[in-house]
Amino acid sequence: MKVLGEFRTRMQEQRKLVAQSSKADKEHQQAMEGLKAALESARTAYEQMEADLKESESNLLNMTKQLDNANAAQKVAAEALEAANIEKRRLLEEAKSREEEVSSLRKELADAEKAKQEAEDGKKDVEEKLANAEADFVANFHNTEAYSNFSDYFARVGQQEVLTALRNDHPEFNVKDLEARFPPPDAEGEEDS
Repeated sequence: MKVLGEFRTRMQEQRKLVAQSSKADKEHQQAMEGLKAALESARTAYEQMEADLKESESNLLNMTKQLDNANAAQKVAAEALEAANIEKRRLLEEAKSREEEVSSLRKELADAEKAKQEAEDGKKDVEEKLANAEADFVANFHNTEAYSNFSDYFARVGQQEVLTALRNDHPEFNVKDLEARFPPPDAEGEEDS
């Protein structure tokens, strides 16, 4: 009986141990499932981190490319600005040169206008002196030696021959003035008588 009691006691202890072991297994299994879930969550988080890292690397690469493009564009803009400044300086120098040329041409034009005016004044003065000289010559021609010589020659050669030659050679010449100034020799004789 004693052995049977001990056996029962051992069996109960074994059952308790089995129950405790089963409980421990359940807890262990729950812990394992929790660890699996945590591991899965960590794996998902790691994959997300990898995806975020790849996206960040891609964004960084794009930003680097954009920065390179911006630097290249800035370099091109700087070169274009320098070229524009060089062209501006050239145009300013050309404008200054043209201003000097225009100023010189204006001065030359003013000098030419002055010279033209002086020439016109001189021409008028010469024309006036020439007209006065012609008027004086015509007014005093009858007192000159040339008049006396021509008068004698005219009387000797013959008025009609000279007048005919003048009419033929110089149709625009007013012969009547000459006839009045130099009457035929016969007419002079008639006037004397």
